[in-house]
Amino acid sequence: MAVSRPPDRRRPRASHALAVLASVAVVAAVRGSTMATLLGLAGAGAVLAGLVRRSESSVVFGGAALFAATVLAATGPASVESVLLGGFGAVIAADLGTFGLGIDRDADPAVATTRVELLHAVGSGVVAVLTAGVGYALFEAAPRGGSLGVVALLLGGVVLAWLLRE
Repeated sequence: MAVSRPPDRRRPRASHALAVLASVAVVAAVRGSTMATLLGLAGAGAVLAGLVRRSESSVVFGGAALFAATVLAATGPASVESVLLGGFGAVIAADLGTFGLGIDRDADPAVATTRVELLHAVGSGVVAVLTAGVGYALFEAAPRGGSLGVVALLLGGVVLAWLLRE
């Protein structure tokens, strides 16, 4: 005997739209590399599918794929600015997507949550810009020709992910 569930009447959240926009920004940032673009498209697709299916693990996986696409683009012709945009966009896509899904889980569909979602998005953006500024300063301070600058940028992405999860 099959158990039927009532139709899901939850509406899309502002966080969902912003997560998709951040995913698109990452794909645009890594477009100089074919492999990075393909990986970025797969990551953006996973974020979108996770939001539609309301699967937090799919959204996190998509964010990780977007971040991996950025790392792959960084090994090729990508500029520092593209790497920053891609890395922090990937983290923000996963953060906003999981935040929106958490609100779906915790709040009644009739509750207006747009202000809370936009406030969270602004906070995430401010943390990303500040972290990107520090990462960029470390990159510029590192000696040329080494990989220390790229490591500093990637470490900034990890720090951003940690800050946003707190």
